[in-house]
Amino acid sequence: LDSLHLETTQYRVMLIYFCGSMRAGRQDVDLYQTLCDKLGKYGEVLTPFVADKKITHLGSEHEGGDKGIHDRDVELLQKCNVVVAEVTQPSLGVGYEIG
Repeated sequence: LDSLHLETTQYRVMLIYFCGSMRAGRQDVDLYQTLCDKLGKYGEVLTPFVADKKITHLGSEHEGGDKGIHDRDVELLQKCNVVVAEVTQPSLGVGYEIG
């Protein structure tokens, strides 16, 4: 039993930070959803809101505005094991996240 416990405690779910353009890339929201779905087969996607169709290029997805978005994203970036960035659309935010 000790070896079984050791094996199960060593197993961790991969935490995936997916990023894509939130304001300039809303026309790619279906692509973002497809990518999030595929990434979800490999671990937990920490940022499923990137694929949220309710978020528009005009609206913020976070009550805290830009500062709240920044603080949340930095926290999630620090937690994740891997970053996957969809960079078809120019985005200062994605550039900051992967820089």
